[in-house]
Amino acid sequence: MRTVLITGASRGIGLATAKKFLENDWRVIGTYLNTQIPIQHDNLVDIQYDQSSSESVKNLAEKVKEIAPKLNALINNAGILLDAEDKITDPVKVRKTLEVNLVGIIDITERLLSIFEKDSHIVNLSSGYGVISKPELIEDDECAAGYRISKAALNMYTRHLAFRVKDKGIIVSALAPGWVKTDMGYKVATEIEGPDRTPEQAADDIFILVSTVKETGQFWRLGSKSDW
Repeated sequence: MRTVLITGASRGIGLATAKKFLENDWRVIGTYLNTQIPIQHDNLVDIQYDQSSSESVKNLAEKVKEIAPKLNALINNAGILLDAEDKITDPVKVRKTLEVNLVGIIDITERLLSIFEKDSHIVNLSSGYGVISKPELIEDDECAAGYRISKAALNMYTRHLAFRVKDKGIIVSALAPGWVKTDMGYKVATEIEGPDRTPEQAADDIFILVSTVKETGQFWRLGSKSDW
């Protein structure tokens, strides 16, 4: 049975993605921070996880290796948005945001690289806010500097990692799900172009990417390749 690790799987896009993979006969290892994943399924293992804690990252990696000697997919979905309405750049919030949205993702990914099989797929959940080539995606809103910085940096890590593991046959992608109706996305979405997507639609994009795409080191937005 194929195995996927999905971080932040207790709600929103993460929860919808966990359901999608379970429906397609995958074993899902899902993480949650405070509230357990509201799914009962024989192929689901849920693990408490704090991506801002290096000890928690270490423990998760050890548990995943015990459960699944080989991993077929990793969905780095867990993230935070602390400065959605801030028009100043707060160094404290930026530091906390980077710890979760960048450093924690790098940490868990690097710890698990040894158990990825050929043709396995790492998907980093990014955002239009991390795109530098399309200023129209962010010019109308001067808030969320820390969040934007974290996603732009995550995009660079995606490119760097894809190059490093290409010869091992591991596929690495960044995916921006669009403006999705979630606790985090809704606040931003309503100010820019409306909450026009559901978590289920985002989950479909993620599953299709993992199931069909063999091209590595690309940025995907709304089901198509996009500029960084």
